[in-house]
Amino acid sequence: MYRDSVYIVTGCTGYVGNVLTKKLLDDGCRVIGFARSEEKWERVFKDKKPQAVFGDVSKQEDVERLFSCAPEGAVVLHTVAKVTIGEGTQKELYDVTVTGTRLVVQACLAHKAKKLLHISSTEAMPHDFLPKEDLSDYVPDPARAKRGYARAKSSADKIVLDAVKREGLDASLLLFAGVLGPGDYSKSHMTQMFIDYMEGHLPASVKGGYNDFDIRDVADVLPAIVEKSQAGESYLFAHKPDTIHEILEIISKVTGAKKLPALPLWLAYVGIPFLTLASKISGKRPLYTAAALGSLKAKTNFPIEKAVKQFGYSPRPLEETVTDHVRFLIENGMVRV
Repeated sequence: MYRDSVYIVTGCTGYVGNVLTKKLLDDGCRVIGFARSEEKWERVFKDKKPQAVFGDVSKQEDVERLFSCAPEGAVVLHTVAKVTIGEGTQKELYDVTVTGTRLVVQACLAHKAKKLLHISSTEAMPHDFLPKEDLSDYVPDPARAKRGYARAKSSADKIVLDAVKREGLDASLLLFAGVLGPGDYSKSHMTQMFIDYMEGHLPASVKGGYNDFDIRDVADVLPAIVEKSQAGESYLFAHKPDTIHEILEIISKVTGAKKLPALPLWLAYVGIPFLTLASKISGKRPLYTAAALGSLKAKTNFPIEKAVKQFGYSPRPLEETVTDHVRFLIENGMVRV
C-alpha cells in the first residue's frame, strides 16, 4: 500500500509537510503537494520536487482542484495549519485550520480517499490533560480547549473524527508535541528563538519548557503509519519533557553562544505588554505571548507507547536534534553566527 499509493500532502512547504513529502519522494512515491507560494516551493524542494498545486486551503475551488489531480484512492496527509502563540487574527486562524480541514475532509469523501492522516497537536487537548496510553480518552472538545490555536486544532480534530463516525472515512489523528529538527524553512517560533539566541538578540532564558521531538523520527516510521494506522484512532508523537534552558545550553555548546540567565515565568509575564507594543510598532511577531508561557508551564509527560508499539517510533536524543537543527539554519543561511 505504501509505495503503490498516490499521496496528497497539504502544506507541503511547511515544516512538517516538507519533511514528510521528502520522505515520500525518497521512497519513490508519487506526491502531489499543495502550497501557497511558488517561490517557497522552489526554495524548499530545489532539485527533487513533488507535483505542485498552488492555492488556498480555505477556498473550496482550490481544494477541489488539488484533489482533481489525483486518482481515487489517494492517501492524504493534511499538515497545513495556522500555528500561532496568540498573535495574528482569529479569522485567518479559523479559515486555515478549521475551514481548511472541513474542505479537505469533504474532498476526501467526494474523491474516495483511501486514508486521511490529520496532523494535529497536543495543544488541542484540554490544559493539563494527560491522556491514557492508548489515547482512548482523548475526545476533541473545543469548549474545553484553550482559546485560539488550541481551540482551532480541537475543532479540526472533531471534524475529522465526526467524518469517521458518520461517513465511514478512514482517518486518524497524529498528535504532535513540539517539533524540532532540520527542515523548518518557515521559521516557527522555536526556530526564531534559536536564531535570536545565536545572533545575540535573546536577553534571557526562562524557567519553563515543553516536550520536543525530531520530525525526522516521524518520517522514519511514515510507511508504518500509512500501513497500520486505524480509522478513528489517535496517535501521539513526543519525546520527554525538556526546558528552554536545556535547549539553549545545547546551542551554546554547539556555537559558543553566551550562556543566559534563566528568569522565572512570573517575571516573563511582566514583559508581555512591552513585547506586544514593540511587535505592533515593528510589525514583527512578539518573542513570546501569554499563550506561549502558558504552554511552558503545562504538564507534558505525554504517553508515546502506542506509537512506539504500533509503528516502531523511536525518538532520538534531544542533543542530536538540536545540534542538527542549528546546522540546518547555518547551512541554509537563515542565521548570522
